[in-house]
Amino acid sequence: MKTPFKLSALCLSLFASQAYASGFALIEQSASGQGLSYAGAAASTEDASVMWFNPAGMTAIKGHEIIVGTHVILPSAKFNNEGSYVKNSDGSTSPLRGADDDGAQMGIVPNFYWKGQMGNYDLGFGFNVPYGSTVDYDQYWVGRYNAVYTETKTYNFNPSIARKVNDNLSVGFGLNAQYINVNLTQKIDFGLTSTPQENDGYADLEASGWAYGYNLGLMVDFEKAGRLGLAFRSQISHNATGKADFTTPANVSSASYIDTNVSASVSLPATASISYAYPFSQKTEILADATWTGWSTFQELRIEFDNPAKDDSVQPEEWTDSMRYSLGMTHQLNDTLKLRTGVAFDQTPIKNAQLRTPRISDSDRTWVSVGAGYQLSKTLNLDVGYTHIFGGNPKIEATDADTGSHVLQGNFDINIDIVSAQLVWKY
Repeated sequence: MKTPFKLSALCLSLFASQAYASGFALIEQSASGQGLSYAGAAASTEDASVMWFNPAGMTAIKGHEIIVGTHVILPSAKFNNEGSYVKNSDGSTSPLRGADDDGAQMGIVPNFYWKGQMGNYDLGFGFNVPYGSTVDYDQYWVGRYNAVYTETKTYNFNPSIARKVNDNLSVGFGLNAQYINVNLTQKIDFGLTSTPQENDGYADLEASGWAYGYNLGLMVDFEKAGRLGLAFRSQISHNATGKADFTTPANVSSASYIDTNVSASVSLPATASISYAYPFSQKTEILADATWTGWSTFQELRIEFDNPAKDDSVQPEEWTDSMRYSLGMTHQLNDTLKLRTGVAFDQTPIKNAQLRTPRISDSDRTWVSVGAGYQLSKTLNLDVGYTHIFGGNPKIEATDADTGSHVLQGNFDINIDIVSAQLVWKY
């Protein structure tokens, strides 16, 4: 029998297991943008965080600027069991034992941006966490054979450069170096042929790696008619390597279940955005955005084991490209206070319940956001934002792909709250 530890969620949980944008992307990279649901992010020129969304926008930021920000993410993804079962060796089925659970954990996402100037060029450096979360289910929950624990840490280093081509057109370019570390675990049912759910082992995987990519952007300033931003972020191909550790019951001995090194190659999708910022009045700006994500590159996940007793593990994913749409508004209430609000719709790339996993219970999501910016002094600003995400009740029918014996069947009740803050120092 092949190992039931499919590692099928390695690619998923390498990134954001309870993702806060559709798929497994974290969009939380600016507190000023948070209050807008990131509407018009590639055309916004409020602060230097624009370099993440569109490096060309740095040309609108005068002088030097440092931003330090953080986002506190409070997700809830409670699983409701609806007849999960295990297939017995005689062809009958038995209920999967275990309680419902909510494995979503609080996350903290930091951001740092520096913007400077050298002659006719604007320079920038960004540090952020584009993917990362912790999902921690009880070891005896009903979906323990699919997932127990997932911890993901990613760090992205993004130097960039921009220049004005003329008074109305700017271009920008950035390089990205990205580090990933992931730890995930799940139970193994060694009693399938005799006493299902009575003879469990445990699998623990940790993997890490570096990968590289680029991003580029263009911004057109129509002056009184507003600004148009176009941005592209390249696909990044990761090759995470690490080790799988297996804990087996005393009565189990198998060459397939010895500790071994593993590797998995997967590509993060390319993204393309078009944003527009329109000066509705002297104090009010309307912003809009449409972002395409090329999730269709994620058709399967292949895991290679150094242990020659194990074949490659191949998990079909069959994701589709997705879109994100947002609309927002800023209003300068007085000399020191700016108000923001926005809404967004995130489309999930997961086609059906059979392709959904408890490590990433993704669904179509609706954002509602509010925020404010306060000028503390001539050189210091404080931005805050709050978002509530309505994630709905996506269904799941996840089958153990190696044995086809454990079927996790039910739905998730998803809601997410995000609180963001950043300090902006102009010098």
